[in-house]
Amino acid sequence: MPHEVLGLIPARGGSKSIPYKNIVKLGGHPLIAYSINAGRLSTRISRFTCSTDDPRIADVCSTYKCPVLERPEELAQDDTHIIDVIIDVLTKLDRNEGYRPDVIALLQPTSPFVLPGQIDESLQLLEHDNLAQSVQTIAAFPHNFHAFNQREIEGGYVRFKFAQERARCYNKQSKPTLFSFGNFLATRREALLERQVFAEPSLAVTVPSPYALDVDGPEDFELAEWYLNTGKVELPVILPKE
Repeated sequence: MPHEVLGLIPARGGSKSIPYKNIVKLGGHPLIAYSINAGRLSTRISRFTCSTDDPRIADVCSTYKCPVLERPEELAQDDTHIIDVIIDVLTKLDRNEGYRPDVIALLQPTSPFVLPGQIDESLQLLEHDNLAQSVQTIAAFPHNFHAFNQREIEGGYVRFKFAQERARCYNKQSKPTLFSFGNFLATRREALLERQVFAEPSLAVTVPSPYALDVDGPEDFELAEWYLNTGKVELPVILPKE
């Protein structure tokens, strides 16, 4: 049987980098609208909801036809772990509705360029691999960001953090390919209840690096606008707020 998939958008009101970052306009729409739109257009997400503590975010979600679950204030702090938010949602849905999804798909508002097709490909992989406990999108690191190129400062002097590895793999061709997190994660419910978010074994779907942009600070918003204006990313039209 196909998985019952809950798409979850975690969006708290507090933000240190940009006040109310999740509802700041990007390309004419609130940032969170892109995640809502991707969830609505996915053919494999059964239902979706936003967990938020803030009425302003809840109002935007309502405008874009995204159901909201109220998040308690103690789970909306700077140091709140995402697993506690997920378990809160699972507990409420089970208690209030008897709803127990097989998989939770995390649609992060700071990943506006996730595509419905990337979501569906990821969920399809997970559905057909009974051993895998999660699936995530990944993006290849640019060479200059590679771990073997990283430096640290100690005693006022800079040096390679991984000096021995750097000595063995000193050029681009010899370095192992490394990846960063992309823009989407889905994990089986049982693993999440055991507090495993990136539960292993984890499947991977590679996405182009522009689509993996994490929009956090002002420079990220500027880059995201440039991606949109230049066609570096191509997104489906935001669904009407019907």
